[in-house]
Amino acid sequence: MSEYKKIIPKLNQSLNSKCLITDVGSTKKNIISLKNKLLDKKLDWISSHPIAGSEVSGPEYGNKNLFVNKWCIIIKEKKNKSKKINLLKEFWKKIGSKVIFMNPNDHDKIFSITSHLPHLIAYNLIKTAQDFQKNQKINLIKYSAGGLRDFSRIAASNEIMWRDVFFSNKDNMINAINLFIKNLNLFKKNINNKDNKNLVSKLINSKKVRKQIIQLKHDVAKPDFGRS
Repeated sequence: MSEYKKIIPKLNQSLNSKCLITDVGSTKKNIISLKNKLLDKKLDWISSHPIAGSEVSGPEYGNKNLFVNKWCIIIKEKKNKSKKINLLKEFWKKIGSKVIFMNPNDHDKIFSITSHLPHLIAYNLIKTAQDFQKNQKINLIKYSAGGLRDFSRIAASNEIMWRDVFFSNKDNMINAINLFIKNLNLFKKNINNKDNKNLVSKLINSKKVRKQIIQLKHDVAKPDFGRS
């Protein structure tokens, strides 16, 4: 997303009013502000965010079913033409997506928790494992269990892209981090005090989210994510 400033002037030079521009970045408020400032007024740009992908990138990892039955969020602005919005909606539907509309503020708040914070936690967990390994002089990675393995997949994502996401959604990220730290400290307190009641209650409530995700068909119910 740090490249948008370089790309928008090229769009102004190369495209005409018949074109429809969309983007697939993970944050929206800052990008919409930037394009409203820099984009030629004759051009139409409607932001999209397909909720699809993995930790790998590049054409060699292309997947024809990448968007099938996945959400794609279209960001509506007051100035958007309904004809162009419908065109973009049909585009995403034709490649398999389920389309929903959202405003940029809600989008950035929601994904700071559902996507951006989990990635930050994954990077931090791997950093913690590396520090532990260095301090204790133990080959920790050799004995990594499923939990560390699964976090390492997320932490293998492109570092420049995620730097841009964290910076672009800074305010929402700080709020999400503060909330995470608050809850982590409560877990720490429960463990330190051997507070069985409150700790078990948290663990039970957390399991309910997994059931919701499976009911929504965002994942399979098979153990270990259906790995063979």
